Amino acid sequence: MNADPAAARRHLQQAELEAGQAPDVAPRPVERIGVVGAGTMGAGIAAVFLAAGFDVTLVERSQEALERGLARITDIQDRAVGKGRIDRAEADRRLAALTSATDQSVLRDRDLVLEAVFEDMAVKQELLARLGELVKPGAILASNTSYLNLDELARASGRDADVVGLHFFSPAHVMRLLEVVRGEATAPDTLATAVDLARRCGKLPVIARVCDGFIGNRIYNAYRTQCEFMVEEGALPEQVDAALREFGFAMGPFAVWDMSGLDIALANRERLAPTRDPRERVPEVLQRLCAAGRLGRKTGAGWYRYPEGQRHGEPDPEVHGTIRQVSRELGLVRRSFTDEQIVRRALGTIVNEAKLILAEGIAERASDIDLVLVNGYGFPPDLGGPLYWARDHEAEVRAGIADAERATGFGFRRAA
Repeated sequence: MNADPAAARRHLQQAELEAGQAPDVAPRPVERIGVVGAGTMGAGIAAVFLAAGFDVTLVERSQEALERGLARITDIQDRAVGKGRIDRAEADRRLAALTSATDQSVLRDRDLVLEAVFEDMAVKQELLARLGELVKPGAILASNTSYLNLDELARASGRDADVVGLHFFSPAHVMRLLEVVRGEATAPDTLATAVDLARRCGKLPVIARVCDGFIGNRIYNAYRTQCEFMVEEGALPEQVDAALREFGFAMGPFAVWDMSGLDIALANRERLAPTRDPRERVPEVLQRLCAAGRLGRKTGAGWYRYPEGQRHGEPDPEVHGTIRQVSRELGLVRRSFTDEQIVRRALGTIVNEAKLILAEGIAERASDIDLVLVNGYGFPPDLGGPLYWARDHEAEVRAGIADAERATGFGFRRAA
């Protein structure tokens, strides 16, 4: 552990001052915003814009889906009133600034339109192509994609310079972090507008360049993959989660997985399969759990079981049996892991991926990565973020990276 939590907190405070430094150009005026997609993320993002005083139009394909989204937004306001964060008059003001439609033509006068539809390249490209023709000149097109190549989305729009990524974290109306993704053709004033918008919404903007998963999800995927490997090699999900909670993470990776949905993670893994070298090691337990209908908390079972809909999972012997079966099929002789070994390998993986991201120019500075991991992924703030923490733990990091490299084999990339 770092010896001085106060110094770690000061590091994060300074990092916030330095983050999101947009080009020194005037942002475009934004007062009217459109949000396409009224699911959990779309509704949450619309609520963020309403709270910041914007005029918002929410668009969905069907009236039924639209009404569900409107109900989510109303519920967010009601909960804020119930908790004393706003009064009823403010809630009513926000809802009065919201309009909705199933016809995308209502977006013609919007200054910025954000898409929050299903995380599929073809779906988003088709939508952005339509929006590129529909919205007025100078309007900004934003994507809430959490993984996909923003440059490919931008090209589909026919107006690359107006496209920017705004990756909100769930729940959008609660989480401060906002990854602002700059594509290869994103205009300086588009980026400046996105950063300005983030700050007007009370968010913490961190600028990222384009890669799969940007800063946060790319690191988290590498970390989670190593945790899966450890489970195949002899650990159990509850042991991994407990060791990382003890280190200081808000939640362990398997509990997070159950909360977000195993099917979402599997879909993303399958999306990358066509370009993956067949020699690369890929964890196999996740696919087995999804095939068994264990998709996480929403189905009552994932890596853990959730009797009678309870929020906190219990270890499940059925999962243990599936894990041991996969280990046998892979020819792996299961071995015991200490908590220290789990933490060392997990943290080594995080730091290694963070250094790769920094070297590739995906992140502008090391402290930006620290902000993302602390504010979006539960890294303990008293440790200042992974790269700050790594300064005092070089030997532990080296050992953890070596552990991960041995386990992964072909395809592992070690940072310089």
